[in-house]
Amino acid sequence: MRWLGKFIILRVFCALLVVLAGCANDKTNLEDATIPLALGLDVKDKKLHYYISAPVFSKDIQKKSREGEGIAEGLRQSRNQQDAQFPGSLAGRNFQVIIVGKRLLQYKDWFKILDVTFRDPRNTITDRIVAYDGPIEDIFQFQPKDQPPLPLFVKAIVDSGSKSSTTVKTTAQELHRQLYDRAMTPSIAEIKIENNKIMLKGTTLLSHYGQYRTSLTYQETSLLHILKNEAEPGVSLTFAVDNVQQSVPFNIDKLSFSLGDISLQIKSSYENGRFHFKIKVKSIIIITEKFLEFELLQHSEEMANKLSEEMKKNIEKLIQKFQDYEIDPIGFGLYARAYHYPKYKEAQANWGEELSRAHFDVDADLRIGATGAVE
Repeated sequence: MRWLGKFIILRVFCALLVVLAGCANDKTNLEDATIPLALGLDVKDKKLHYYISAPVFSKDIQKKSREGEGIAEGLRQSRNQQDAQFPGSLAGRNFQVIIVGKRLLQYKDWFKILDVTFRDPRNTITDRIVAYDGPIEDIFQFQPKDQPPLPLFVKAIVDSGSKSSTTVKTTAQELHRQLYDRAMTPSIAEIKIENNKIMLKGTTLLSHYGQYRTSLTYQETSLLHILKNEAEPGVSLTFAVDNVQQSVPFNIDKLSFSLGDISLQIKSSYENGRFHFKIKVKSIIIITEKFLEFELLQHSEEMANKLSEEMKKNIEKLIQKFQDYEIDPIGFGLYARAYHYPKYKEAQANWGEELSRAHFDVDADLRIGATGAVE
């Protein structure tokens, strides 16, 4: 029996050697592989165009990325075209970013183009979905010497921008959830090329069908984060607090501050045939910059009241923008569905239209905690 045990161990050992030898023979050197990290989608001449960018690992090639493009009816159908443009084996479709042109965002249900992303388990669903304000081919041909490769740079500025609440970080998985949840509408990051640099522009807001509706500035995006209760302490805002006539090349009536911990309360009700939402935002703030002549130490409460009023006005203006475009990037529908389901169910098919009729009561309560090292 002892020799039988030794024989079994020997057989297992030989099998492992065969497997390891096979793995060694099938290995692919990094410089021989192509790993696409950025995908671009756009419409040109009424046809779907795709663009891909992959890093180059060869030391003998000065340009560190290789781009490809083509026309296709679908991403899976275009795979042979993609393979034909790159040497070696195309190792997966683990994109870091998917950049969508605004021309494509004008079409209903454009998101169905990404069906293969979710259907094929070899693909990732953590790709950042980003809108580009212009033709996609421009950004894929853009090769500045002072910026990292396109996929890494766009991913980095979107991630850092979302942390500072100047844009949103929406992955393919998150966009899928936002599109198929009738109680809200999607929002994605937006970039542009300005002064020969790729820059964040803010946030793109989409309809329930994924169509482009409007864009938000950095500050509007910060307020969006606050209303979604996703803003981290340190969010910076700038408001005009006095009707001071401009006499220098900068606005002397502006005051900047950063928020500490933010308390958000949203209460919903249904009265007189429409939804009502009561919003209250509270925070201790730190003054970070002021130009106007105002004694903060002695009149901090007066300034806090002015800033609270400006905060209230800016939130109301932002919500009015949502209502004008019949979109709900905040997710007020989630509150309506949770607390007034029968009424929400009646309106869910046209929630954007229902939200445009809703009444909002906004209250902001800001208190100055610090005014900086100097007065």
